[in-house]
Amino acid sequence: YSFGRWPVPSSPGKQRSYAKAIEAFLAHARFFDPPLEVVRIPFEGSQIIGYMRLPKNAKTPVPLVIAVNGLDSRKEDLSESFAAILPNGIGFLAVDGPGTGQAPMKASESADRMLSRVIDYVQSRPEIDKSRIAIHGVSWGAYWATKMSIVERSRLKAASAQSPPIHDFFQKDFLMNSLLGNREYLFDQVPALMAIFDGVNNVDQLAAALAKMSLVTQHILGRPTTPMLVLAGVLDTQVPISDIYLLLNKGDVPKDAWINPQGGHLGRQVKVWPDPVIFGQVIIPWLVRALSVTRPESPQ
Repeated sequence: YSFGRWPVPSSPGKQRSYAKAIEAFLAHARFFDPPLEVVRIPFEGSQIIGYMRLPKNAKTPVPLVIAVNGLDSRKEDLSESFAAILPNGIGFLAVDGPGTGQAPMKASESADRMLSRVIDYVQSRPEIDKSRIAIHGVSWGAYWATKMSIVERSRLKAASAQSPPIHDFFQKDFLMNSLLGNREYLFDQVPALMAIFDGVNNVDQLAAALAKMSLVTQHILGRPTTPMLVLAGVLDTQVPISDIYLLLNKGDVPKDAWINPQGGHLGRQVKVWPDPVIFGQVIIPWLVRALSVTRPESPQ
């Protein structure tokens, strides 16, 4: 069902497939232990739907990672991945980023307020340690993670960003010469990008919408950030490596970087660095350290 709506549910058939994908995931999630909680966060007359799982038998408030999906992945996918962090005593809340999935608003230069509302909610939960909240984003989600690491620096302890678009990605030249007909992307990337914005129906409108998203144009890049992990592949054709270097060179604190010289988007390398290996060997250990977690002892 999930593959049937790929990359975005842009037709009645794809919309039905996406609805079935959510239904199937929630049926599957009934067997999770610890359980998955569907949270509904009021937001501007609508709601943000997220999936939360907390470590089993926690006796004190736990740290938590807010996980934000990419252009075509969804919170259901992140919930599967982030199950691996629960044994470390860390919970997660997976949400669809602006313009994707069940998000209540489209992407825009001010849509980060949706994720600020998610932080409000997380801080209201007594089971969660307010001083140890991190954010993780994949691709487009990494854009939001990077921006939140700046605008919500006082409320986030850390951020990890996997192939975040920063500035060059949002330029018309990159759109015309790299994104149109991109062969690394499974389907046509440009129509998928159009779908996350309001009122974008052609390439010129997309170029105008993208230009506003640049963190340089918004005068945000270079301001203080949380500690960050930045992951990328030098051979990425979807997000230019120049954006990664630009991010690493800005801000006020040293950043950790994992850059695969033979990697494509997200740093992936076939048979060497697939998604699960990067997640298990790089991202989770970094988040555990950043959130100052001592792994719980196994019961004897």
